[in-house]
Amino acid sequence: MERRTFLKAAGLAAASGVAGSTASAQSALKWQRTAKPADVVVIGAGAFGGWTALRLREMGHTVTLVDAYGPGNARATSGGETRQIRVGYGDREVYSRWVLRGMELWREREREFGLPLLSQAGRLQLATDLNAGLRGSRDVFTRLKVDHELMTAADMRRRWPQMEPGENMVGLYEPGALIVRAHRACLAVAEAAARKGVQLVSGRAQPGQASGGAMANLALQGGETVSGAKYVFACGPWLGRLFPDLLGNKLQTPRREVYFFGAPAGDDRYSCPNLPVFSEASHYGFPNVDGKGIKVCPVGGDTIMDPDNDDRIVTPFQVRRSRDYIARRFPGLKDQPIIETRVCQLENSVDEHFMIQRHPGWDNVWIAGGGSGHGFKHGPVVGEYIAERVLGRPTDPALEALFRVKDEKF
Repeated sequence: MERRTFLKAAGLAAASGVAGSTASAQSALKWQRTAKPADVVVIGAGAFGGWTALRLREMGHTVTLVDAYGPGNARATSGGETRQIRVGYGDREVYSRWVLRGMELWREREREFGLPLLSQAGRLQLATDLNAGLRGSRDVFTRLKVDHELMTAADMRRRWPQMEPGENMVGLYEPGALIVRAHRACLAVAEAAARKGVQLVSGRAQPGQASGGAMANLALQGGETVSGAKYVFACGPWLGRLFPDLLGNKLQTPRREVYFFGAPAGDDRYSCPNLPVFSEASHYGFPNVDGKGIKVCPVGGDTIMDPDNDDRIVTPFQVRRSRDYIARRFPGLKDQPIIETRVCQLENSVDEHFMIQRHPGWDNVWIAGGGSGHGFKHGPVVGEYIAERVLGRPTDPALEALFRVKDEKF
């Protein structure tokens, strides 16, 4: 049963399918310790797993969704308040095409969920010259007819006088880029899945018993088991631990610190849509959204994060980096306080491409991960794609090869 038919049969009107606030969505989720056998068990309620579970259910299959901490939790790479949806990907056109499709799906889902998930902010990439990455994005924009503008430092100052780009800097501006409220979206996807019949199970999962080249069940930490005909492990930074022989040296979880700077009282120059999402080699950031502050993230560092056990406390070194950057790029924020911080981790594959393939040892087990800092925006498209793969439907062989777990190691 396809999605539109399912929605009609279930009587789920677009504007009334999900509760109208994050708080109500959270309280509506009813997690269990056990579940009836399902056609597909999805492990992980983040960007890949949540959308996959929802899509499979809308296609008419029974689905169980398992998560240790809940959708959008602070340990997950899908956690946090905001993510960007941008077409610019250098010369990696396959992802640009997926983003264009994803933007349509995000807007459709926003209407269905009845929640404000998206804001149009634009994205500005800054560099000291028109480097290969900017040229690649510009060429793809031209081929795909994506609105864009190549800007000088003077152009940027005129457009955004609250920003100081620095001398001899160039910018590639993508006005159609969006901001998505990530935490709210994770909850909304899980809420929609539950309303449509997905069973939600709370627990830490491990691969269970196997025989004859197939996995028979999923083992939970408390001794319970969950069974299904097929299994999709979309566990983000935990994938390497669950499958150390296959992925242990092919995924990394580098630590990142995020800072939110306050804006002067009554000053909306730093709020969306008056300031775009901005990125350059050393930092990236977001305008003020929902009063959270101007988001700044220092780039770089190879400290590996334990998503379960490491404290998430910022460091003096990164505080200084962030303050110096804010003072340099946004002089009007020089003396503003840091009003919130967050420590998170990426989940990087060796080549920064997604990992979506059948497990080589179990015919009914699929691996889905390797978001590599850019996966969240693709959630609705990835959910469709994984569902097609798991159900054995034809997909593009080139994409199958691109998303295969590579032989390279960190």
